[in-house]
Amino acid sequence: MTSIDFYILGQTQHLDRFRFVCNLVSKVYGEGRNIYIHTQNEDDAKQLDILLWEYKDEAFLPHNMIGDPELPESQIQIGFQDHPDHHSDVLINLSDPIPGFFSRFARVLEVVIQDETVLEQTRKHYKFYKDRGYEVTYRDLRG
Repeated sequence: MTSIDFYILGQTQHLDRFRFVCNLVSKVYGEGRNIYIHTQNEDDAKQLDILLWEYKDEAFLPHNMIGDPELPESQIQIGFQDHPDHHSDVLINLSDPIPGFFSRFARVLEVVIQDETVLEQTRKHYKFYKDRGYEVTYRDLRG
């Protein structure tokens, strides 16, 4: 069964959320995992794409946007409406509603900032997962 992790940040800005996602991707990629990042829309996907390319000089996070004909499929992919056909390892969900394919993944990671819209979505997501019997862990990083 899919395990769900919520990372609760003290920051309020979406850029801070995306920067944390870059750190999270680096860590999970370092474990040899395949990662699919599902964003709310194309603008968010493009912003995250740029941040991943600019991530730490000493790090390289090879990734591509789903459907990008110029780059081969990689271990890290970003999408916003397309179904990630071949990924089933780690989903980082930054969208609402929860994508219908989430349960195909071994792990789902949700990143929460102190923004009222994101907090409302997070409450709905948490309830959705719990009501369906998923194991939910949360990591409060506000300290």
